[in-house]
Amino acid sequence: MRVLHLCHQFLPETRGGVESYVADLIGAQQAAGHDVEVITGSQAPWPQIGFERYEYGGVPVHRLHRDDLFFDLYAKSWHPGVADALENFLASHHPEVVHVHQWIRLTTDLVHIVQRCGIAAVVTLHDHYLSCPRAFRLRPDGEVCFRPLSPASCRDCVPRYGHESVAEIDAGIDLFAQQGRSELELADAVLVGVDATAELLSRALAVPRTRFRTLPLGYRRRFPGEPMAAPPHDGEPLRFGFWGGVAPHKGIAVLVEAVRRLVATPPPRRVELHVLGGFATPKFEQQLRAAAGGLPVTFHGRFETAQLRSSGLHVGVFPSTCLETFGIVLDECFEMGLPCIVADRGALPDRAGRGGLVTPAGDPAALAAAMRRFVDEPGLWSALRTQLPPLPPDLDAHVRQLDTVYAEAIVARKKAPPPRAGVSLAARAALLRLQRESALLRVPSHDLR
Repeated sequence: MRVLHLCHQFLPETRGGVESYVADLIGAQQAAGHDVEVITGSQAPWPQIGFERYEYGGVPVHRLHRDDLFFDLYAKSWHPGVADALENFLASHHPEVVHVHQWIRLTTDLVHIVQRCGIAAVVTLHDHYLSCPRAFRLRPDGEVCFRPLSPASCRDCVPRYGHESVAEIDAGIDLFAQQGRSELELADAVLVGVDATAELLSRALAVPRTRFRTLPLGYRRRFPGEPMAAPPHDGEPLRFGFWGGVAPHKGIAVLVEAVRRLVATPPPRRVELHVLGGFATPKFEQQLRAAAGGLPVTFHGRFETAQLRSSGLHVGVFPSTCLETFGIVLDECFEMGLPCIVADRGALPDRAGRGGLVTPAGDPAALAAAMRRFVDEPGLWSALRTQLPPLPPDLDAHVRQLDTVYAEAIVARKKAPPPRAGVSLAARAALLRLQRESALLRVPSHDLR
């Protein structure tokens, strides 16, 4: 089967949960005999839209660069030039099914484009992006948001340049909602890793719950045949570890502050925090390094999976302030035999089960107290280790499950009528006109020629 995956970013430019899952999946699909390729967005614009081709594990990857600025902003997410580039690609490569993982940095009408070319489109929703102009359902004050997507709910929260009118803001939110609903309604299959994701998206977008199918993500064993990590020994520091994308919504600033509080009264044994992963922005890196000054914190930067074991970690700490929807890092943590500490939001506490401690998101004092328990209660580590949950299905089983989904989608697409228009060009043009006019109001009249 010829399969094309679409995602917002990919290795080696970035490393996160979606990238790790897609990288594992394409390798397993290729080993199963599928003809697989990837189109990924990029954080780096080019003067003109274009593809940068390379290979990852023998699989062709085509990194698409947009030609505009601020393309992560919800109100700029649609791009007709990307649609043209994607249609040309589909016409020359002829995939049988396109698996959409994310729209960011590409364009918001991916499913419509694919189906217009007569190709089946399967969607996996890895997060809440379609239902939130901020992407993470996390308001600026840290409040987790369960509101429906609408101008009334989102007007005071959406990211903005600062000069937009209320009419422009509302039109952008309304169009963003139309786009998300349209893509989900058109797709031949919509998959989620956990039920909670489907339930929130169904409420927020007013899309029937039956539109979503729960299919847990497959997990490639990182350390096959290797023993679980050794327990912490007397005389060595107790090493806490975070790994993944080092971004504000992952709660890293909260974690650094928790370490500060933990060592303010020196514990009876040394503690260390190891942070593995690339920083979201240079500004955030600067802020974190300043906050960690003088603390036993090591920022390792971008990493390879083998470093998780070689770092000698004892406890995984994942204090996300957003609503995580799966968390492959927990699978890596449990495969190594490490207990964890997670925040009480999203899927992480359910997935951690009785193999970890749960603390209120955004609360450094509570997080420090949980970390302190591993120091003060020598039996806690072993007790949690014995209750680690089982790992998800391996990739071979997951590929077989997806094969069934793909086959059903291909049959359905052949029987289906041509896709309807989706979001109208008139609605898109109306927002572009408002954006143009608000930008022109910033130009002094005497500068016009």
